[in-house]
Amino acid sequence: MAYLEGIDGGLKQPAMLYIYGSAVCILLDEPDRTSLDIDVAGPYSNAAYADIAQAAERAGIPVNPSEQTSSNHIEWIQALKLCLPKPSAESGMILWQGEKLTIKTASVPELVASKLIRYDEIDQGDIQYLCSQSPISFSDAESAVRRLPPPFHADALVLENLENLRNDLQIWRAGENP
Repeated sequence: MAYLEGIDGGLKQPAMLYIYGSAVCILLDEPDRTSLDIDVAGPYSNAAYADIAQAAERAGIPVNPSEQTSSNHIEWIQALKLCLPKPSAESGMILWQGEKLTIKTASVPELVASKLIRYDEIDQGDIQYLCSQSPISFSDAESAVRRLPPPFHADALVLENLENLRNDLQIWRAGENP
């Protein structure tokens, strides 16, 4: 929150950052969730990059530092690396709002779909947390995967992990009702 407040105070003009990944889970109060980065979907954001970069630097959280960084930072993700459906008017939610800065994210099914490119233990925990806060059906996740941009919507690993998610959703739901 301190970083967001710092960026907000340093902006020259209004900006909307569309985020995904671990920062969303942190802002949604997932217990014990930490991360060094805030993933920003550059093409889905509405912000002057230079203004954001300068305000972030002044707030102590650089944008796109070297890959060897071990400090908090913002990753500005470009279109070709963006495994996240394009936002629609009815999807998504506002996570934080300051005077000039608004932080938005995707719907829960879209956030789940974005995590299927890796689907490691941490991603599974994030998905389980998101689904506990806003339950989704498997068909919701499947539909969101179909809306992923190319090549992700047909990526073999994403589709394999979608099937893994089908099984995990059943296990998680069974655990809710012993």
